[in-house]
Amino acid sequence: MPALRRKRSKNIDESQKLVTKPPRPRKSIPADEPNPIFKQVTDPSLNLYKVSLPDAEIYYMPGLFSLDLAKVWYSELATLSTWYRPTLKVYGKSVVQSRQIAAYATDPSLTLKYSGSLIEMHNDYPPVISSIQTLVEQKLGVQFNHVMLNRYDTGDVYIGLHADNLENRVIATVSLGAERTFIMRHRTIKGENGLKKWKLANGSLFVMQGDTQRFWKHEIPKEPKIKEGRISLTFRQLVY
Repeated sequence: MPALRRKRSKNIDESQKLVTKPPRPRKSIPADEPNPIFKQVTDPSLNLYKVSLPDAEIYYMPGLFSLDLAKVWYSELATLSTWYRPTLKVYGKSVVQSRQIAAYATDPSLTLKYSGSLIEMHNDYPPVISSIQTLVEQKLGVQFNHVMLNRYDTGDVYIGLHADNLENRVIATVSLGAERTFIMRHRTIKGENGLKKWKLANGSLFVMQGDTQRFWKHEIPKEPKIKEGRISLTFRQLVY
């Protein structure tokens, strides 16, 4: 793995730290990124999965993994000992998040913050996560060094409108379990042209890259009628 700068915390901008104004213009990440192993998806055979949205580069692959395999993965991931609810800082107060998370990185020296709190990062990947990551990397032709798992036990558990850091060049999410609504909203385009909704299917893969985070926010809203659980694995490239 190419050398990375160590012990610098990057904040994954999730639901507790919303961006209310469009970010200041900045240059795109250059093609000569010093860690060339972390490239973006370019395989033309994946173009049939591309989603047409302005200012975004998105792929959605429903049914990529069989329902039987997704069920086995969900059961194994649900028993991980690394699940926990982080304590977040919200308007100066400490709040325990309702959504459970678990995080892994391939490099022991990598750290990151989430809403002001250091994430409990683990380096010994369980076989089930290693298997999923390998399949995702093979499908996309890219590599990842970090995965964040989110656990939504019912439709009452959600994640608010947010955008991830621009340094996340490729974000690939595997959805397991209950179908949940995934909403994207453009920062400046109003109306139907600035809104997109999906039902993320069990066994699906959703990819965001390019300038998507610069122009769009996303969320998984509450859906109280859903009583089944969902686990997502979001693979990222922590490139400093």
